[in-house]
Amino acid sequence: AGKVISTVSYERGVRVLSSQYNLESGSAGSAGSEEGGAGLFYAQDLKHHEGRRENSPGEEAEIEDLRLYSRYEHSARMERRRVLVDEHGTEPMQITPVFQGIGTHYADVWVGSPTPQRQTVIVDTGSHYTAFPCIECTKCGEEYHTDLLFDWTKSESFHKNACGECESGGSCRHSRCEFSQSYTEGSSWHAFQSRDLFWIGRDENDDVNTQLKDKFALEFMFGCQYSETGLFIKQLANGIMGMSANEATIVRKLFNAKKLNHNLFTMCFQRHDYYEKEHGVGSGAMIFGGVDTRLHTSPMIFVHGLKATGWYTVYMTGIWIRKGGGEGVMGDEGQQVTKVTANVNKLNSGKGVIVDSGTTDTYLHSSVKSAFASAWRSMTGMDYKHSSMSLTEEEVLALPTVLIQLRSDASLNEPGTDGLVSSSGNLDPANPHDLLIAMPASHYMEYNAKTKKYVPRLYFTEGSGGVLGANFMQGHDVLFDWEHQKVGFARSDCDYASIPTNGGIVESPDADCSFLEEADFIRDICSAVSDCDAISESDRDGSWNDGQEEWGRVIGTQPRGDGKSCEEVSSALAAQVPGHEHLSCDDSKCYERRTCRCSCTQPGEKGAGSPTCAELKAPEADDSADDLCQDLWGSCHLKESYGECTQLRVQSAYNVNDGNCYKVGNETRACNIQGCATDTTRVPYRVQAILGLAAPKNATLSHLQMQQLEDAVAKSIDVDSVNPGDVRVVTSGPWQALSNEAGKVKGTKVIFEVSIPNAEYIANQGSSNKRCDAMLDTASGIATKVNDGIQSPEFTADLLSAMKMHTADMDFASVHAINVIESWTQQVAYCASGGADFQGGGVAPGSDNEPSGTASAVILSFFFIAVVIGLVTYLQKRRNEARLGRYQGLRGSEGETGEELEMTMGTQKQAAVV
Repeated sequence: AGKVISTVSYERGVRVLSSQYNLESGSAGSAGSEEGGAGLFYAQDLKHHEGRRENSPGEEAEIEDLRLYSRYEHSARMERRRVLVDEHGTEPMQITPVFQGIGTHYADVWVGSPTPQRQTVIVDTGSHYTAFPCIECTKCGEEYHTDLLFDWTKSESFHKNACGECESGGSCRHSRCEFSQSYTEGSSWHAFQSRDLFWIGRDENDDVNTQLKDKFALEFMFGCQYSETGLFIKQLANGIMGMSANEATIVRKLFNAKKLNHNLFTMCFQRHDYYEKEHGVGSGAMIFGGVDTRLHTSPMIFVHGLKATGWYTVYMTGIWIRKGGGEGVMGDEGQQVTKVTANVNKLNSGKGVIVDSGTTDTYLHSSVKSAFASAWRSMTGMDYKHSSMSLTEEEVLALPTVLIQLRSDASLNEPGTDGLVSSSGNLDPANPHDLLIAMPASHYMEYNAKTKKYVPRLYFTEGSGGVLGANFMQGHDVLFDWEHQKVGFARSDCDYASIPTNGGIVESPDADCSFLEEADFIRDICSAVSDCDAISESDRDGSWNDGQEEWGRVIGTQPRGDGKSCEEVSSALAAQVPGHEHLSCDDSKCYERRTCRCSCTQPGEKGAGSPTCAELKAPEADDSADDLCQDLWGSCHLKESYGECTQLRVQSAYNVNDGNCYKVGNETRACNIQGCATDTTRVPYRVQAILGLAAPKNATLSHLQMQQLEDAVAKSIDVDSVNPGDVRVVTSGPWQALSNEAGKVKGTKVIFEVSIPNAEYIANQGSSNKRCDAMLDTASGIATKVNDGIQSPEFTADLLSAMKMHTADMDFASVHAINVIESWTQQVAYCASGGADFQGGGVAPGSDNEPSGTASAVILSFFFIAVVIGLVTYLQKRRNEARLGRYQGLRGSEGETGEELEMTMGTQKQAAVV
């Protein structure tokens, strides 16, 4: 039934996470990291479909207003939707959320003018056309859909295509251009072709939606449905949006209209076992016109698309199953991996294997069924069958992980990239460049909240070819690149809310200098104190004396690109408050003068107000209030080209009399994070880890907690060369339970990274007698030791002990266990041919030693790690007990061309309408 590969010893080697997508060539390339950007999360209100048709009168779903904080600007909250910042900073790209339907994913579109009407459409790479029901449509499920039927009579820009204006798929009927679609399971729709102002937008028609309209709206042909049958009637979304490689699709039209620079898009799906009609359940993201590596937790790897137009077709070369489960391609050491015997020609017969976002489940060739069932039985002791199973969460996680092997070649991916056969235990030495995509049980086992049972949704039923559906795509950012005829995959949380973007307008990667909001301090006390001293004691009458004092701000992040300098930002902040005046900035701080006053009283007396000048002259420190003066470490910066990177912390004391923090000293330490980590010769390796902090409550960590955790991590890693200044907590958020316990939170999930410096290179100020390969070997050994240490039981025990010493804000004492969810090493520097010298690397001296210009590609990849953690919690008002049937189907033949009619996908199963 299957060939058992002798127990594979997986080595957790270097995972090259620096892959960047070149939009011009459609290929992977080297990239570095971004300082400061990782962790720039903003608050937003995730309410969805407000004001839409309600399920019951007066009932309003409760959606939590999620507040996601910037690491260094957590008070700067955004209530605006997202638009993408791409690698180059100039590419017009758009990002939009997708929402959970009944087994499908849908997006919001807006149609018409001057008052646009919102429609929801299933996003479907397995079809070509966009269509939704209009007011002529009778018995079309308006009561089931999220929105009212489209009323074209209210749109001044609406145009009904006449017979002489038929577009793709249309023909003249009833003096108008009509077309229709039918699907394998029996669903169908009929529509007349129409044109109107159309754009993909946000859920509310507000100012941000207007910005999206101004940027991306265009006249677009869609089907105005007047009849529909089958599952279309009771689906949650109003209609469907075809996104195949066809001229009629929205992405192609946006590209033709030069609203996108590139004819490609990505889809990133989460899955929730519940949906919500009125407000929607956020379940992923789509990006049009580009790729955003900030979504990725592994590099994107690519395969050739086999068709120039039509469906996105790939070539499957194998199926594997791994005993014991696991989310990623890399399993644990000693896990058994079995290759399922399969006829590759049959797997790819007919129309081949297509990647179809509109099909809920995955369907492979029937010839594999027996071999897969036999291998499954040998691993689990159970029969593989599509009947309900009563399983615990732990039992589901322990079920085998299915690995799908897809054909690729050396021209598409860097050798050794994570996800390739060659870096995944070398299961198939004859095809080292092929891709492996993991389908863990949490993806192919579907949970039914009503029966509380699981059903496998990986089928072996196809007479020819196969369909890789939404459950195959789940947990990956999938690139559909028509322009370069490629399909790409990168592991991802698919957390739309974690990508910081600005409403509907494309942003530049430039970033202004920022300050630690909670670290302001008084450098020179109020001058009114000395004025009071000049008054004799007998003449002091308690009147107020006005004066000036000097305050300092600690720089949190240095400016990037063409962003405003710290001098400019500090001046602007001072100008906002009467009586404040900017003075100057140095490498780590900026100073301003502020007005102040104190009461000049008789000795021992209290004045008309507080504080008195005497109290300011001799501040009364409160040692128990240390957390009120958050002495935070500032930005890590390099003053000289290859000198030591340092960061500063102002030591201050809290004065109980006036409630301010007074500077008492400075502290500096060496560091290799933020801007200094962008020099890849200085920091050639990083180690990253995801932690789960088990606690009764969850929290997004404050600045102080992050730095306390950084210190605790550094102390707990048993490697002499790792110092607190080498550790950075990137981000944090709720640690969610599996989907069968939707809404349950286990605690807080944290991601941190450890910079592994090139000590020899730094010590010799950018030059060394050692060869590049020798220095990289040294750094690689340290990275491996750090990674091994993080995975050891001693690390979690020591970290838990160290954390309990801190109790600020979120009580670390409430953390009762720590789980290392995953850790890996990342190589970001390479040797040139011959191994003697570094290939590229380094940061040219300049303003704040930050990269700019062509180095912006280096900046962006650091952002990818910030989205590993899903910072969004979904509050479920209720589960709709009257589930409308689970879409278990398959993209049907659509009758759009004679060639497509030849495809036989089987007609025996219930199929999704998408």
